[in-house]
Amino acid sequence: MDTKISTISVRNLVEFLKRSGDIDNRTGGMPDTELMLAGSRIHRRLQAARGEGFRAEVPLRDDLVYDDVTLRIEGRADGILEEDGRVIIEEIKAIVRDVAVMEAPVPVHLAQARLYSAIWQKQNGPETIGVRMTYVNLETEEVRTFDLTYTREENAAWYRELADEWHRWIALRENHRVSRAASMTGLAFPFAYRPGQKRLVASVYRTITEGKQLFIEAPTGVGKTMSVLYPSIRAVGEGRAERIFYLTAKAVTRAVPVEALEILHRAGLDFQYTVLTAKEKICPMHETACNPDDCPLAKGHYDRVNAVLFRLLSEGYAFDGAAIAAAAAEERVCPFELSLDIAVWTDAVICDYNYAFDPNARLRRFFGDGVKSEGILLIDEAHNLVDRGREMFGGFIRKSHVLGARRVFKAVSPKAARSLERLNRRLLSGKKDLEDSGTDCRRCAGLSDIETAAMRAMGDMQAFFGEEGNSRLFTEVSDFFFELRDFLSAADRMDDRYVICEEKDDEGDYIFRIRCVDPSAELQAVMDRSVATVLFSATLLPIDYYRALLSGREDDYAVYAETPFSADQRRIIIGRRTGTRYTDRGEAMYRRIAGAIHDTVCARRGNYMAFFPSYKVMEAVFDVYRREYDEPDVNWVVQSRSMFDEDRQIFLENFYEDPEQSLIGFCVMGGIFSEGIDLTGTRLIGAIVVGTGLPQISGEREILRQYYDDRGMDGFDYAYRIPGMNKVEQAAGRVIRTAADRGVIVLLDRRFLGADYRRLFPREWQDAVIADETAIGEILDKFWNGDEKGMPPVL
Repeated sequence: MDTKISTISVRNLVEFLKRSGDIDNRTGGMPDTELMLAGSRIHRRLQAARGEGFRAEVPLRDDLVYDDVTLRIEGRADGILEEDGRVIIEEIKAIVRDVAVMEAPVPVHLAQARLYSAIWQKQNGPETIGVRMTYVNLETEEVRTFDLTYTREENAAWYRELADEWHRWIALRENHRVSRAASMTGLAFPFAYRPGQKRLVASVYRTITEGKQLFIEAPTGVGKTMSVLYPSIRAVGEGRAERIFYLTAKAVTRAVPVEALEILHRAGLDFQYTVLTAKEKICPMHETACNPDDCPLAKGHYDRVNAVLFRLLSEGYAFDGAAIAAAAAEERVCPFELSLDIAVWTDAVICDYNYAFDPNARLRRFFGDGVKSEGILLIDEAHNLVDRGREMFGGFIRKSHVLGARRVFKAVSPKAARSLERLNRRLLSGKKDLEDSGTDCRRCAGLSDIETAAMRAMGDMQAFFGEEGNSRLFTEVSDFFFELRDFLSAADRMDDRYVICEEKDDEGDYIFRIRCVDPSAELQAVMDRSVATVLFSATLLPIDYYRALLSGREDDYAVYAETPFSADQRRIIIGRRTGTRYTDRGEAMYRRIAGAIHDTVCARRGNYMAFFPSYKVMEAVFDVYRREYDEPDVNWVVQSRSMFDEDRQIFLENFYEDPEQSLIGFCVMGGIFSEGIDLTGTRLIGAIVVGTGLPQISGEREILRQYYDDRGMDGFDYAYRIPGMNKVEQAAGRVIRTAADRGVIVLLDRRFLGADYRRLFPREWQDAVIADETAIGEILDKFWNGDEKGMPPVL
């Protein structure tokens, strides 16, 4: 019987098994594409100069047969020279460091070349073979070579040891897969299907089997998480995909898929998963200085990590931040890097959007350019991916940061300081022009010579760190270093979906920015390299807007799941006399809003949240409320402008079941309390949403508006109205989380009555009643008492 074939590239094999030494982030930074292009040019030039007897880019492949699996190792040697009966395998590496100071080849590079030589010897038989490591500096093109010779016996023993070690890892994975498959036998959906849920499960499974993309608009209570996870797990078990990537916008929402996986685990499922935690949160050091001089865990990390990794994968199934941090502390390895390694081997990875989409942060093993991830992408709260995508693919240079870096380099690297001064002069010229224009933000015609100056500055800084190290200095300028890297990366991607602009912030600092207006092509490029993608949210309307900005494909599937909750569980009221336009704002309107909040709360004892378009409006209304409506049996809590995780938790702990007194939480729309929280039962029975959530008018938003207007689309919709209504729906969605809940939603802004806003309402909002704010108390009395005869008109 034929054994299964497990294929790996020569490079990936040695980079995993032969890695050694320290973590050191002081020498990276050049954009991938720039580095690859420069390296490829040098490769071709050196290969062309080798002359007769030299063959470039020689494909090699070897199969090693074990009882349970055949290991297939393949790759492409940079060059093979055959001359006078002698064979030399050459590996060429383009690097940024000074090649003159190198005393020996980098071990992992040498292992790559040696593996090519071992395969060649095995298949072609020379008793001895040469290995040549050639290093070339990307800037100076200075070359340094190292020549070594291996006998056939030496290479055969080394190759077999390497293969046996890799087989140990493959056997571990295959044994888990057998256990996983057995655990799925008879594994049923863990709940009784809610209305519409079975259709969702079937739609997700169909999308995966057809290799398509699916947009799901599913109101709260449908059970979105299990509806997308269960069929995806089934598909992995059937071999339709290698793993699941469950992507979220916020750390707090990662608990939901973990809970779903734990439910299935208790039902018998053997499915390993990793939860990736941001480096800044999981790092135990005071500062995240990832180099051996500043971090004891970075020193020798790669010498120790594989043993830790094998043990964890052999013993466990759930790898969250706490479990990974504990294991890393015990074995003295970096917890963040360990988590990335674990993710490669597990069946599901739960992480932030950045790990899949951000060109400077994504998991390159799965999402690098040209890599097929073999994974299913499940994108939670997908409405957030629009703005996050714009942030990921854009870039900027802040003038004050250039000056700060120049001051740092002045004493240690005159060359880097001079290139930074040239960049600063170009930014200074732009700043003067912007000030003369009388505006704080405007579009620019092109990159001018700023990109060239930025590339030179990056190259000089990178060369300095490659030669000198200097962890203290790198820590001082690292933020700017990566800022410049991101800018150059954006410049490399730029096309007509980007705009170039310059702006001045509140402190007067000048910023030159490449802004990604339409991120769909970049997002789609990642989704194209995946098996299938499911994008889901409770607020994904209008679907055409999100389809245009998140994928741009016309053949994507879309499903609108009906709410499982009955209409008599909630009452929606639209106040016809309140408004939050700038012309409406003032003491009289704030008093009307405060009165409506008071009447809503007085209709039923319980917990409520009031959401506002800004801190300024919230604070103004709160001042009126406290002055004119504060009562001893009504408590209140107010969201502050800066709240940490602990502050957020303390705030939410005030919302407990069956309170003896009413509570109002004053919050800001689009903030930390308007999505990603789950206050079920009587922990929250009402949401008052003040305003339409429109983003503040700004240079950034006006650029978006103009961009879409220029393309014959409704720029106001794209820049303001749809993002605003999404925040409104998210805030309102905090109420009615389960089939047992009852609650009220009060929308306070007359603009909600207009057709341009009503067309963006979810279907289940069509029975909203229109009322004068003074009638809210009476309407809610009837709702809570189950007597709604003589209600005001419905939309």
